[in-house]
Amino acid sequence: MTDVETPTEALQDLRRARRHNRLSEVHWIDALYRVYMVGLAAVIFIMFAVSRLPNDRLTNDEAMRFANEAPMWLGLGFAIAIGIGLRSGGRGGPLVLEAPVVMHELNAPVPRESVVRGPAIKQLRFMAFAGAVIGAIIGEVAAHRLPVNPAAAIACGALSFALAGVLASATALAASGRRLRWWPANFLAAILIAWSALDVLGKRTTSPFTLMADIAFWPITFRALALISIVLVAVVIWLGLSRIGDLSIEHALRRAGLVAQLRFAVTLQDVRTVVLLRRQLSQENARLRPWIRIGRSKKKSFIPPTWKRDWQSYLRFPLPRLIRMAMFGAIAGLSLGALWRGTIPMIIVAGLALYLVAYDASEPTAQEVDHPTRWESFPEAPGVLILQHIAAAFVVMAFICLIAAGAATLLVPFAVVWKLTLVMFVPVALAAAVSAMISTAQGAPDMAGLAGLGPDVMGWLMIARLVIPPAITIVALLPLLSAGSDPNAINTTKVGNATVYSLFAVGGAILYLRTRKPKHL
Repeated sequence: MTDVETPTEALQDLRRARRHNRLSEVHWIDALYRVYMVGLAAVIFIMFAVSRLPNDRLTNDEAMRFANEAPMWLGLGFAIAIGIGLRSGGRGGPLVLEAPVVMHELNAPVPRESVVRGPAIKQLRFMAFAGAVIGAIIGEVAAHRLPVNPAAAIACGALSFALAGVLASATALAASGRRLRWWPANFLAAILIAWSALDVLGKRTTSPFTLMADIAFWPITFRALALISIVLVAVVIWLGLSRIGDLSIEHALRRAGLVAQLRFAVTLQDVRTVVLLRRQLSQENARLRPWIRIGRSKKKSFIPPTWKRDWQSYLRFPLPRLIRMAMFGAIAGLSLGALWRGTIPMIIVAGLALYLVAYDASEPTAQEVDHPTRWESFPEAPGVLILQHIAAAFVVMAFICLIAAGAATLLVPFAVVWKLTLVMFVPVALAAAVSAMISTAQGAPDMAGLAGLGPDVMGWLMIARLVIPPAITIVALLPLLSAGSDPNAINTTKVGNATVYSLFAVGGAILYLRTRKPKHL
């Protein structure tokens, strides 16, 4: 009979030795410098966000009205996060174990719970910390406009977001430990999101995620019913940890390999490889049959073959990708609605959401980059072929901008939305499409060439590669700041004149795309 305590103690000794060896290679000055840089960046962001908020505070009645309506929206965001956790658990997540841990420790004569419980608890702890930090920042920013105690706003915001982060991770652990298949996990996620969406439409509190969001508004009005969400989180944590040892070793080994490659690609800032690995990690494959089949025409057509190939690619997008694109479009619209109401930093959220959607819209361009030999065989200059993909990506982004406009009507009067949409959707859709194509076409950085420029110049160039493409989309949204906040006096002329500057940025981006050439490994 095998003594369980002896191999378990040996496992703990092995992990302590590995942790000691890993920490011994990190100098305390380097660790302190990283903490200092992250803290400095966070403080700068908070100060910028607070400085761009309106100076006027809400009255007590306005704050009470806000506390009665906002928890439904925040609860919907929490429901989406839990839905993402369920989807991750249905595909073998959320734990990412190292390959040696999967191969040796999970196959050793040690209870799997002893191997996996430690990483699971660490992930729950990290999600709680990350959620608390995000909630505290939001609470501190909100306290500048709400008639509440800043300390209470920070504490309640941190508690609410920490619970949401822990619940999302614990839900994924519960689904993974019970080996829940992907389709029931997605179906359950859709039900939970729909439940919170009904709360938004009906302006009522029935979903547990709405109750969890209500904790963030305790400084305005205290509702004891929200304590139920804390009990729910505790129950789901128990469910997640009780059978965590039953996870699939095959899924764990597959995730270990993909995540190792993903981290390496992130280090090299190879965005295209990051996207491909993320799709493999989430098992997001193209459809075998297109949504609509485009037949071959026997007659000579005036339609460019590039245009047809682009739409053949789009029509094979899987349903999760289409839903994600529509969701990011809605997030962009809600962010622009908050921008019109005075929350200026939300323009960054809107720009990033549109940029992420445009990255999916630039998939045909990515296919050219992935096949440099075929791209190089084009009879004209290589950059000309890239420019031919702009038209289809622009049409896709135009649809996304219409979705964003529809979502913005939830926060902005319809008369304001349609006037600004007529002026803005063309330059914004074009800027988003071109910015994502730049990020796709530039490929992985030439580390050997950048190293010759010196570490200082190399660092700035690496930052520019990441910042400039999404900045083009954000620049295209800046004319909205000149629209004014009076719904009866929207200055569309001033907005239209300001779009000229964004078109200059788009023109420079197009010239850059014109010079792109294939890269061979």
